[in-house]
Amino acid sequence: MPSKDYITLTGLKIKCIIGIFDWERKQKQAVLIDLKFPCDVRRASRTDRIEDTVNYKRIAKAAIQFVEGSRFQLIETLAEKLAGLLMERFDLGELFLTLQKPGAIRGAQSVGVSLHRTREDDSVVFSLGSNINPQTHLAFALEELDGRYGLTRVSHVYETSPVNLRRQPPFWNLVASVRTRQTPAQIKDWLRRLEKKAGRVRGGDPNGPRTLDVDLILRGGQVVKKNGLTLPHPDIAAKAFVLFPLTEIFPSRIHPELQLSYWELASRFRDVRQKIRMLPLEKLGNFDLKALFP
Repeated sequence: MPSKDYITLTGLKIKCIIGIFDWERKQKQAVLIDLKFPCDVRRASRTDRIEDTVNYKRIAKAAIQFVEGSRFQLIETLAEKLAGLLMERFDLGELFLTLQKPGAIRGAQSVGVSLHRTREDDSVVFSLGSNINPQTHLAFALEELDGRYGLTRVSHVYETSPVNLRRQPPFWNLVASVRTRQTPAQIKDWLRRLEKKAGRVRGGDPNGPRTLDVDLILRGGQVVKKNGLTLPHPDIAAKAFVLFPLTEIFPSRIHPELQLSYWELASRFRDVRQKIRMLPLEKLGNFDLKALFP
């Protein structure tokens, strides 16, 4: 039975660009945020160990970093995006969030919005790869994904050996997740436009060099096999460049068909021909990847 205990963070004051007027697009204003999320306090009280409670310091740090870098017009948008990010990154099953903008209305102390969100299985996971100017193209893809959906988690970048067609540069690969209620068909259509925007030309060897390859590999726990779309993507269990970055960000999540965690699948992976190594990159373009780690 879910815990009925909660941790609260109140009065988190953060400055950001928020508002619809010209001056509001240039001058940062303060917003006040209250958070409330479940935590089994009994367990932590028995051990007195930080590991046995929700790490509220990291949650506060993530909230501050996200809000400070945001540029939304509406407080409704900022609140919804922040709630989704915190739930996904810290695997929260429930979240209460109140966001207030002081002085927004004459005569009122503040105007605000309060949200109550519970986990819905709408997380979407992508596998990204490139072996033509990969640092530029992967950074471009992350920027586009973040702008459209809002990134919630991003793995390290991994250098991987080419599959099938060996005489080409190694690939850079990573896995990223977002939250969206778009259908898989809508997502896939947008991904093809994204690849084209990055200079991807289809029609040649599908295993050859490419500027950008972005595949939809998971949509929550859905199992789909129709209209040329297969979810979960078959590459998850078969390809190191998908499985190991995915395991990094979702080690305990269960494969919807195989009913094994991604950590278990990775521990059983035995194809030594597929070479993979984590690259020591903390930044990719403008993205500080460490900031998106759970």
